[in-house]
Amino acid sequence: MAGSVLSIKDLQVEIEGKQILKGVNLEVKGGEIHAIMGPNGTGKSTLSSAIMGHPKYVVTNGTVTLDGEDVLEMEVDERARAGLFLAMQYPSEISGVTNADFLRSALNSRLGEGNEISLMKFIRKMDKQMEFLEMDLDMAQRYLNEGFSGGEEA
Repeated sequence: MAGSVLSIKDLQVEIEGKQILKGVNLEVKGGEIHAIMGPNGTGKSTLSSAIMGHPKYVVTNGTVTLDGEDVLEMEVDERARAGLFLAMQYPSEISGVTNADFLRSALNSRLGEGNEISLMKFIRKMDKQMEFLEMDLDMAQRYLNEGFSGGEEA
């Protein structure tokens, strides 16, 4: 996603007939980091939920594109395969599923059937990236979100 561009133009969203977002504009280029901050009730969760396609949030106007593709026309699983992900503030713990298992499954779903990465190739690639990020290699074998501190979650 390094060269990707997420573009939001004049996004308007309502919940149960009440307009929550009134013309949001945002462009995020690959490699950039943006923080969406504000007090409770200002639409942060509404924005992320609408982008991800939650049925409760109705987009009444505007566009959301990722690399020129209309995100609002994508099914939720297509949005995920395109690289969009919504990390929860308090994610559920999933005993028995390691971080490595989860990451490999996510990667294989993006690669598509018949193009899956082998276990050994994935482990080599993951270990290399974890070393690059200076992460403890043991983290890959921890269960998903189990015993993580706030900064380690998601």
